[in-house]
Amino acid sequence: MMELVPGVEVLCPYPALYLREHSALVLADTHLGYEAMLAERGVFIPRTQLRKQVEALQELSELADAEMLVVNGDLKHEFGGLSYTEMSEVVEFLSAAGKLFGRVCIVRGNHDNFVAGTLARYGAELVEELALGRFLLFHGHRMPVRGAEVMILAHEHPALALYDEVGAKEKLRCFLHGEAAGAYVVVMPAFSPLATGSEVNQIPREELLSPFLRSIEVDSLKVLAVSREAGCLEFATLGEMRRFA
Repeated sequence: MMELVPGVEVLCPYPALYLREHSALVLADTHLGYEAMLAERGVFIPRTQLRKQVEALQELSELADAEMLVVNGDLKHEFGGLSYTEMSEVVEFLSAAGKLFGRVCIVRGNHDNFVAGTLARYGAELVEELALGRFLLFHGHRMPVRGAEVMILAHEHPALALYDEVGAKEKLRCFLHGEAAGAYVVVMPAFSPLATGSEVNQIPREELLSPFLRSIEVDSLKVLAVSREAGCLEFATLGEMRRFA
């Protein structure tokens, strides 16, 4: 584990957080049903995402021994209604999570439409924002309705683009974190193995997806990349990393 700020730990090498004082495991942007959406559009890839995420959940539950699971938005992928395949993946994910955690809470993301009934049937809570003591978890597709000492959001799928001396490119999903707008801000990468991320060191602030990130001095945030092969990799601030893009 690597502590970003007291009480917030990254569960290296996973794109997940542990809030120790609340015994809460936090992940975001699982985008269940993504392969089915691609298949409808004529792109066929093996459907491995759900299996990989459930396996990761099991490993994380052993690593953190958390009592609560929070998915900080975009549990599923489609904006519209819940298809049969998407619903079956959501049900399997919730069933696995229910066996591992005493409480499962989904913070509504912009993709989480028509899912409330399914969540209720499987004992999962659905909230617009989640306040846990000094922490506020919100997805990030719109501005939060309140403030907190530590603001944790997702939605942006942040990733760091790196190049070697011959121009070969490597992309690493990353956390952004640091003080901004009177709080400590933590931006989570996507948990989905298929959501490789937006290259935030190449995207101007005014073009970022999250209105919250567009409203703060995002270049002052530090970058922490996570990789299954290399673990956690600390970098300079996002503004400094832009110079190497």
